[in-house]
Amino acid sequence: MGRNSVLLLNVPPDTDGLLPAADVTRLREFRERVDRELPADLARDARRSTGPGTLTVDLGREREVDRIRLAEDIRHGQQVEGFVVEAHRDGTWTEVTRAGVIGASRILLLPAPVRARRWPVRVTASRATPGLAEFGLYRSRV
Repeated sequence: MGRNSVLLLNVPPDTDGLLPAADVTRLREFRERVDRELPADLARDARRSTGPGTLTVDLGREREVDRIRLAEDIRHGQQVEGFVVEAHRDGTWTEVTRAGVIGASRILLLPAPVRARRWPVRVTASRATPGLAEFGLYRSRV
């Protein structure tokens, strides 16, 4: 769910195989919130390029981003211990955020929206060769 953890909803069906109406209402509200905070991934169809320890997404034009979602390919374990995300704006690279582990999923909320076309994530520390499975860029509707 964004902090390298899994989400256990714990909403069991009743003896007729139905979910309680109150739980269904809460689940719909939860889905609506996720859709507001992580709408369509701006990087989904973007051009991607790689270099040693770096994955760069080119959105094709400047877009405003306020959330970043990263995920490692953890089939061989969690490898990333540190990373930096930058944005290319006004002819220079600017650090947008940095953090430690990524794991199965990590969602980073930026303090303010950042407008840029190119977005690299650079692994700064890892236990072994890291593999990024996802690099998503979002502009929330909150």
